[in-house]
Amino acid sequence: MCRFLTYSGPKALMSPLIFQATNSLVMQSKYAQKRKVPTNADGFGLGWYPTQDDPIPATFVNVDPAWSNRNLKMIAEKVETRHYFAHVRDASKGMPVSQANCHPFGCMHYLWMHNGRLDQFEKFRRPLLNMLTNRAFDLIKGNTDSEYAFALFMDKLGFIANASLSQLEQAMEATIETIMLLRKEAGADSNAFINFAVTDGYHTLVTRFATLKEAKPASLFFGQGIISNNNGMIDFTPDTSNSACIIICSEPPTENNGRWTKVERNHIVCASGHESVYQRPVNLPFQAELG
Repeated sequence: MCRFLTYSGPKALMSPLIFQATNSLVMQSKYAQKRKVPTNADGFGLGWYPTQDDPIPATFVNVDPAWSNRNLKMIAEKVETRHYFAHVRDASKGMPVSQANCHPFGCMHYLWMHNGRLDQFEKFRRPLLNMLTNRAFDLIKGNTDSEYAFALFMDKLGFIANASLSQLEQAMEATIETIMLLRKEAGADSNAFINFAVTDGYHTLVTRFATLKEAKPASLFFGQGIISNNNGMIDFTPDTSNSACIIICSEPPTENNGRWTKVERNHIVCASGHESVYQRPVNLPFQAELG
């Protein structure tokens, strides 16, 4: 599985969270603290929204380990943005390491990431493909379960250009519901780890979800506060003022873990810009039956 983080806040460089923090995303690509296999070296990706009047995000992905790519460091140190996604990949068994398989994936002004795996994907890949519209089918350039899930999400959203937070939430839950139904019909009875993240450049939604009751979902945290640099030490102080940012992450990037909120099992985190963030249970009518 992978590691990722999202940032929404005042205009800032990406390097503090990606490179400089004690448990930065690049550090997690080598020594992840909250997963059994600590290395995430099968590529990386950035997606960020320009500060000029342009709603379409830029993306930069590569198959290098995040710690060895000089262009990643240059972009993180020089490009300012108010909203970005960052991801380091640990490819699932059987999934090729290629640029087409690196997150985040994009469509219109939406970005998508996944930490986890849809176990036994080969059993329900074809049924999932068969239900996609042509527009969603044409989105798929690689062969990861993550990108297929994004195509399904865009269909559930109806490719709406100006979706509300409620519409994004409904599409996310409908995506998980459909995946679980497809898995049940195909006899995929092992656990699926579903930490999906999606943004439209303002709203951000991230799930922490496992399909089996006895399974522990991949880690997820969030915080609202101010990032500061104290003599080279990146700190995070809880705050809800206009100067604050909202970060949703697989692991807290700073040492003061008590300042981060752990996302509960089978919950979804919803953020609106850098103004508000909350978590709530994922609402699936048949969840108890399947879990």
